[in-house]
Amino acid sequence: GCDPILDESAGHSFRDRNKLTIFKVESENSGTYTCTLMFTLDGIARSVSETIDATVKDAYSLVPQVHEPENEIIKGEKGSNFTNRCRVFIPGVGIPFVDVYWLVRNKLITKTQPSEHIYTSEQRLWTQDDPKGVWIERLLFFSELRGEDFYLNYTCRAYSSRGFPEGYFTLLPTDPNIILPFGLVVGGVTALFIISVTVYYIFRIDIVLCFRRVFPVLYANKDLDGKLYDAYVAYPNPGAFGFNEEVEEFVLQTLPKVLEQACGYKLFIAGRDCLPGQAIVDSVDENLQASRCVLLLYNASTFISKRHTSSTSSNNNNITKINDGDDKIESKTSESTGSVGFDGGDRVVSDTRQQLECMVAMNRALLEGSIKVVLVELEEITPAQLALLPESVRHLRKRQGAVCWWKALGVRQRRRTSSRWRKDKKKGGKDSQVSPSLLPSSMFWKEIRYHMPVRGKRAVYPEKTALLNL
Repeated sequence: GCDPILDESAGHSFRDRNKLTIFKVESENSGTYTCTLMFTLDGIARSVSETIDATVKDAYSLVPQVHEPENEIIKGEKGSNFTNRCRVFIPGVGIPFVDVYWLVRNKLITKTQPSEHIYTSEQRLWTQDDPKGVWIERLLFFSELRGEDFYLNYTCRAYSSRGFPEGYFTLLPTDPNIILPFGLVVGGVTALFIISVTVYYIFRIDIVLCFRRVFPVLYANKDLDGKLYDAYVAYPNPGAFGFNEEVEEFVLQTLPKVLEQACGYKLFIAGRDCLPGQAIVDSVDENLQASRCVLLLYNASTFISKRHTSSTSSNNNNITKINDGDDKIESKTSESTGSVGFDGGDRVVSDTRQQLECMVAMNRALLEGSIKVVLVELEEITPAQLALLPESVRHLRKRQGAVCWWKALGVRQRRRTSSRWRKDKKKGGKDSQVSPSLLPSSMFWKEIRYHMPVRGKRAVYPEKTALLNL
């Protein structure tokens, strides 16, 4: 108005006499404010004035408050896009004069084009009634996170007349996703284990034999274990049930050719290696003790005499014979305790030696565990015939199985040429049996070698071996 404002008057202050400050603006401060400059020109006092029409409005703003980001660590995946926002609240009435910017390395991010690697959105503003104030928001965009974007602080700063509050976040790469690699590893290991078990189950014999051949030093040298033979061959003796020319040829010719001459094993074969005149009991006991395992050869009728002779008396023996031609069981009664006569002049005796061999071997294998028994089936055994076998043989056959010679015969017979079949037909139409291959690499001999003792090369102290044999 027309009232002069004196220096340092109530509520007012001058700065360098050219700026007026009102400490607390009230509605009464509305009006016209005139600034007059007094000066002298050519000796004449003059003045110049400027008037400002000031209007007091009901508007104010306080210090801005940065709500986001909250000085935090945020993780992002390399190669992906990323967005974060800055939110600032300014308490007060009316629209404040506040600008919000993003900074990195203390440099403003001013680009707003989406084609840029890092850019921001335009500033967005809206009001709030309770509490009264204004919200300002500005987004920060990454079109693609790169390695140089990580481990940096990204700052959101509010520029106002009341200060420059700020908040920041640190961008870090996400932790490696171990679930997928872990699942792949577990799945791969499981599949590899299943495949390995399957392959080992199918080719375990070949794998074990190859391992023994390649790494013999891993197995102890058994030449100093006090044993004379690698295997004791128990088979139906001549004149006993289950004995025939094929069995005799297999035991006395085929086994020595393959296991002794080709593979280097040493066998004890009754009738070839036993001492003349030696008692059967002594021969069986001594040679079983001197052997590392037992090859028990049997067929469907091998143990029949044993089951029946165990129930005979001194005056009457019942002998049962199975005809291979028609699978018919015949019974005969004789007053003799040693043999019995059959039609056609055949003389079949009870195989006392093999009965003793089987009994002693099974006792040491199943009860003492001092020797290994390998079952070798000379012919296919039907379930009815299997029930007639001794319980110990059935138990061992169920536990570890048997090596089947008859399977090798069947394979060899199926591979015969048509010319060989015609020759057999000319001889009377009978299908003559052919011995299995003499090659140690055939499946039958692989199974035999798999069960035979390992011929290792690892040194064994003679003193320790001697003490163990006491």
